[in-house]
Amino acid sequence: MKKVSLSNSRQTILFFLFAAALLAGVFFIFGCTPTTEQQKPSISPERQKAIQDSLNQVYIRELNINWSTAYEYYKNKMYRNSVKPFWRVVELDTIKRFKNTYTYLSDAYIQLNNADSALIVLELGVEQFPDNAYLHRNLGYFYSAQGRTEDAINAYETALSIDPEQPADWKQLANLYIKNDQPDEAIQAYEKLISLDPTDQDANKTLSKLYKATGDAYAAINQMEEVKKLDPNNIDNLFNLAREYFNLDDYENSITNFEALLKIKPADVSALSYLAAALQNTGNFKRAINVYNEIIKIQPKNKKVMTDIATCYRELKQFPTARRFANMALEIDPNYGLAYIIRGEIYEAAAEKCMADRGKDSPEFDDKLVFELAYKEYQKATRDLQYKDMATSRMNYIKEFIPKSEDLFFHKEKQAMKDCYKWIY
Repeated sequence: MKKVSLSNSRQTILFFLFAAALLAGVFFIFGCTPTTEQQKPSISPERQKAIQDSLNQVYIRELNINWSTAYEYYKNKMYRNSVKPFWRVVELDTIKRFKNTYTYLSDAYIQLNNADSALIVLELGVEQFPDNAYLHRNLGYFYSAQGRTEDAINAYETALSIDPEQPADWKQLANLYIKNDQPDEAIQAYEKLISLDPTDQDANKTLSKLYKATGDAYAAINQMEEVKKLDPNNIDNLFNLAREYFNLDDYENSITNFEALLKIKPADVSALSYLAAALQNTGNFKRAINVYNEIIKIQPKNKKVMTDIATCYRELKQFPTARRFANMALEIDPNYGLAYIIRGEIYEAAAEKCMADRGKDSPEFDDKLVFELAYKEYQKATRDLQYKDMATSRMNYIKEFIPKSEDLFFHKEKQAMKDCYKWIY
């Protein structure tokens, strides 16, 4: 019995020793493990802000460097070199710091004749900057060139909802409506176009054809003349009547009715624009200039009217004054293609007059240098897609009149020396 009792006692002691060791190990392990609270880094809010500010500075610096590099290449017409850093800006600029990235990048591809890449950039651009009329406009141009008429219509409609004062956009949209068999929409678009630019002869003729295709324009005029007898001060009727006469090239009746309207409402810019255009179309350039100047008093930043005044002075052979007004339009908008075209036409007209005054049918070297100035102005205009086709047509027309390599070999002059060209330089 005593032997059995000793064995049991030993087992009990061993059990308690094992249990004590186990508990000690548990306490050691858990006692040495830091709590969740202890694992948190001890960084003050001020330190956290300093770290974030430092990271932001690094980000902004890299963004600025890429933008500066890209724009410097672009500005110097090194378009191929500008592409890569512009794409880096696209990748980095999540804060939309540089809003013209897609504009410049797409134009770089256009200058490189890479239409597919330009289209991709424009599509990305309108997603990031849906309120950028320029991107929608150029997207419409590319869609139209690809025969994607519905997409082109949508793009131009969006551009015009953002910037509705662009005659060239209304013209593109109107022609797309005609192509898409939407005559009513085409008429509305042409009416808007002509209200902005009454001097657009092609638009006026097309609108007259549309009126005749959808109804009798003369019947409409007769009806409005009856309304005029009953209510001679009805401004809306006078405007529509005068515009119908204008569209039918009946400028005298158009002038009469617009003048009647302006006696009632002297500051009506649309009526003033039509009146000036009608006077211009009848060769009354001095009166047209006076009316255009009335518009400038109301809208001093109206670049289109500046070019209309320049055109009138060109017709009057007052070339320095004409160029001054074209330059004023470019001061308002340095990318305005029409102003470059007008400036080119001024140089072209000056060369033709100088040749005629000398009894010359073929240009001499001085004349060719001035035609070359015109050519370079048309080249500048091609960068504005709204006027690219017009500018290209003018370039093709005078290409034969600019100096050839043999001309440059025999003549070292860089400027036209004849007295009739002194005003240019």
